[in-house]
Amino acid sequence: MKPLLTLFGACLLLCSLLHSVAVADPLDVELDNYLQLTNEQPAQASAFIRALEAKLTPSTAAITRARLLSYLGSDYREQQDFAKAQHYIDLNLELAEQSQSEDIRTEALTDQLALYRAQNQPGKARALVPQLQEALSGANLERVRYYAANTLGSFLQAEDRYDDALQAYYQAFHAIENSTHPRTAVRKIYLQGAIAGLNTVLAQYQKADELLQTAIKQAQSEPALNFMLPDLYLQLGVNHASQQQFKAAEQANQQGLQWARQLNNTLSAATLLNNIGDLRLKQGQYAQAVPLFTEAKQLAEQLHYTAMVLTADFNLGYIQVLQGKQQEGLAQMAAMVAKARELQLPDTDLLSYVGELADAYGIAKAHADEARLLREYNVLSQNIFKTDRDQEISALQEAFSAKEKAKQIESLEQQNKLSTAELAQKQLQQRVMLLFGLVVLLATALLYLLYRKVRNANQQLRQANDQLAYNSLHDPLTGLLNRRSLHEFMQKRTEQGERRQLPTANTDGFILLDIDYFKHINDHHGHAAGDAVLIEIGQRLKQLTRQGDMVLRWGGEEFLIVLRNLNQTALTNFTNRALQVIGSTPVPYQNSSIPVTASAGFLTLPFAGVDESQLNWEKALKLADMALYMGKVHGRNRGYGLVALHRPYEELKTQLETDLSLPIEQGHLEITLVLGPPQN
Repeated sequence: MKPLLTLFGACLLLCSLLHSVAVADPLDVELDNYLQLTNEQPAQASAFIRALEAKLTPSTAAITRARLLSYLGSDYREQQDFAKAQHYIDLNLELAEQSQSEDIRTEALTDQLALYRAQNQPGKARALVPQLQEALSGANLERVRYYAANTLGSFLQAEDRYDDALQAYYQAFHAIENSTHPRTAVRKIYLQGAIAGLNTVLAQYQKADELLQTAIKQAQSEPALNFMLPDLYLQLGVNHASQQQFKAAEQANQQGLQWARQLNNTLSAATLLNNIGDLRLKQGQYAQAVPLFTEAKQLAEQLHYTAMVLTADFNLGYIQVLQGKQQEGLAQMAAMVAKARELQLPDTDLLSYVGELADAYGIAKAHADEARLLREYNVLSQNIFKTDRDQEISALQEAFSAKEKAKQIESLEQQNKLSTAELAQKQLQQRVMLLFGLVVLLATALLYLLYRKVRNANQQLRQANDQLAYNSLHDPLTGLLNRRSLHEFMQKRTEQGERRQLPTANTDGFILLDIDYFKHINDHHGHAAGDAVLIEIGQRLKQLTRQGDMVLRWGGEEFLIVLRNLNQTALTNFTNRALQVIGSTPVPYQNSSIPVTASAGFLTLPFAGVDESQLNWEKALKLADMALYMGKVHGRNRGYGLVALHRPYEELKTQLETDLSLPIEQGHLEITLVLGPPQN
């Protein structure tokens, strides 16, 4: 009878499983409908998903409940309600803990990564990546695996970790490769677009073009997929524009615009109009660009898309400047920059507006305003540079903190095992000798393992500390020293009283250099080209200096050279050599050459025999910065050196701290001019 009962029970279990597969949860069906609604009628999707929350019941399956909570959190995140979005993530993390489901945990951690990105918290996002990757390896649902890998790929691409991003995108593709779900076609087309975008960033333009053309054909093949065409054509236009193929780029954008209008996709239409206007602007077709920017602005106003309205007005003002209506155009551009500040846009967005306005002032030959905006541009660049560096250090610290917590948990688990073994030993006294031997062996093994883990952890910690120490003193892009390294050097120099003991003839020298028209390099060749220029110029300057001298990336496109034990004549000659080595040979990049020049300000320390207790190194650097901007205002590709004072420093102190032009005109401040190599 026992085998028959077992067989009967197995049959009952099989019938139960078949029933669960055949009868889908009605809420899951509605969630699928919600996804389709986000494609076809995004304005109605938010109200639809929020109404579904009321349909949750105690009998709702955990995985379905988690899916609904995830969609709700994503909806609130899109509406910038970050507190509400975090609330739903926390609910899902609790649900994952209760149900011990890796799928729910993976979905919740993916939502957390997306929220950190929306909140501009890259340090927390980086620290979360290893945890998400571990959870993803244990997930089973194709929907969850696709969502997690795709989101991870997007973040890694934004972090310039291109190999890891590509691997994540392929992981997302494999998750749905054999899927029969109705949304599989949409997901595959989206992945093709994401991988194409990555290839565009890596300058693999032909590969990106092939992927996009394939995705466009698939999206055209079925009416249900047509909604993806505006974005695919938009991306194709970006790929062509990156190759300076403006005609092909405009054709792609025009095709996308036709589809956007046919589908009543106002947001895509506004974006495509703005891109076409930008292409016309780059080709000098100003009159043709105006109606495009105007229509893009009107559509953006309908959507209450403030950032795009601001961009369109700013571009229209720039066109006025280029067409000779400089007063009206500059006033409109300046008003838009003021509005960007009022809206508290991120420094990365504000930087672009400030740089364009500086260019416009240069076109109008308003050099004083141009110099003022260039100063603000440099301050913003330095703030962004400092923020990125601080976030990288924070991410490392958070990662190590997570490792330390994991070690503590592991240690507690080991202690718990030892306590359990001791309790068992007391309860089974008749087997004392056997258990004692086992405990000794176990303890020895555990101690050895703990010793190895502690040794490895200490070694990793030492390496990490060494890396942190190096990173804190060096620029991550160029490998040059950074501001902090100079602060530490000057502090040691002051504590040792080194300068007080040296004769006046043996002074140190400061040369502050700024690459001319660096924004144009980024705009016309791309930010990767700008990075290549910074790296190359840094290497050229290092080759000029002696052992003991310092070459620093001072921030943005600024470099600082500190020369030890030399006089004014040698400092002037060295500045001339620096300008020559920068400007005489263009920087090679891919298949082109980028001409580069720089402006400089330089002086000795101590300056003009003034004791450093009165004019310290920080004040001397401010004087060098003012001399540098004299070079910017008077034509660039040159350096101004401050040579001597012909009046006592106390009499000139106030003037030197505000404006160098007056003491120079009065003959109280002696300067020297160094010209860079002639340019075509």
